[in-house]
Amino acid sequence: MTAFYLSKAYDPPQAPQNLLLDRPWALLGGNSPQQFMKAYWHKKPLLVRGAIPAFELAKQIGQPLGSAISPEELFKIAGDDAVESRLIKAKPWTFTNGPFKKKLIPSIEKSDWTLLLQGMEAKHPAAAKVLSWFRFIPDARLDDLMISIAGHGGGVGPHFDSYDVFLIQMSGRRRWRISEQKDLTLNPNLPLKILQDFRVEQEWDLEPGDMLYLPPHIAHDGIALDAGCQTWSVGFRSQSYKEILQEGLWRLAESLEDIPELNKYFADPKQAATHCAEQLPDEIIAQVKQKLKSLKLDRVETFLPGIAAYLSEPKPQAYFDGTTNTLSPEQFRRQLNKQALHVHPYTRLLALDSRIYCNGEEMTGGQTALVQAAWRSLASSKQFKGSLGKIGVNNSLFEAFEAGWLLF
Repeated sequence: MTAFYLSKAYDPPQAPQNLLLDRPWALLGGNSPQQFMKAYWHKKPLLVRGAIPAFELAKQIGQPLGSAISPEELFKIAGDDAVESRLIKAKPWTFTNGPFKKKLIPSIEKSDWTLLLQGMEAKHPAAAKVLSWFRFIPDARLDDLMISIAGHGGGVGPHFDSYDVFLIQMSGRRRWRISEQKDLTLNPNLPLKILQDFRVEQEWDLEPGDMLYLPPHIAHDGIALDAGCQTWSVGFRSQSYKEILQEGLWRLAESLEDIPELNKYFADPKQAATHCAEQLPDEIIAQVKQKLKSLKLDRVETFLPGIAAYLSEPKPQAYFDGTTNTLSPEQFRRQLNKQALHVHPYTRLLALDSRIYCNGEEMTGGQTALVQAAWRSLASSKQFKGSLGKIGVNNSLFEAFEAGWLLF
């Protein structure tokens, strides 16, 4: 077993703000992002040899690269109770949730184990940079960047995901076996979601710098071939229509609190005597129909603000610490003239026309045009620097800074 984890650490570059969507990318196997989205996204797998050319170039000059994050750093992060971590062992299959003290994590040289760490873009700048490469895909679909580190033979068993995923090999080798089988029945006798009948159709060994893209519901099994094998997984979530509509309706119902007209009580002075007291009156039905029509609840645009707010929610494990942000509004304004304001890696920003949603909240409503422009800049570039004039305590940028959603 080759000790790939002793290789020189790879330093990933930050993607430029304006991505060239019509040019060939090595990351996508010579496809442009436009070509990739048309031919592969949500449709079929794509294996890319040398997706990160730096690995092959370094190998040619005898200075092989490995992961930007060492095993020791990952083990330390696994002890953080704000990080979602899982330890999976095979022979027999066992599953344990973190956080983990280092002594509970097997030695690199031991076999048949895998440590999974979610949301790594918020825990290490290298992971955040790698995530920036994929901003040709809407942020509304982004889940997170997960890192798996494994001993020889480690894996999570043959399974399928309900989301799109890019599997980037960062250290060591991993053997991927995939199948487009229709039978996705899980084994009911195991503690993990492992397929009961996995039938291999294609198989590849990925070297550091290689990448495999898989759309949803492609059965796959990854097995570490080297000690310290690291795979970085960039996942893009996909919710059910039921979940999206439920969340949109719930937020729409909450927004009715802001319509004074709806505080008036139902009245039926024209109600006639009836022989069918048990029937819902036509008068109630007619008036409710009229209210619904006036609120335009029959239009999809009415639901979109709630849906945008929902899709901008951070992951449940996201932790923001605003206790160190002790600047006054005026100090915040002066600092903004000196330093760029960055989005916290856990923060989610989405735009719906001119409105900006941050971590489940609309942040541009009632704000000045200048503040709205600042939020739009943050949404597009993930950083903003500029003068905003006088800032009050109810300024949404300042409120987000106080909450730890935005950082200098």
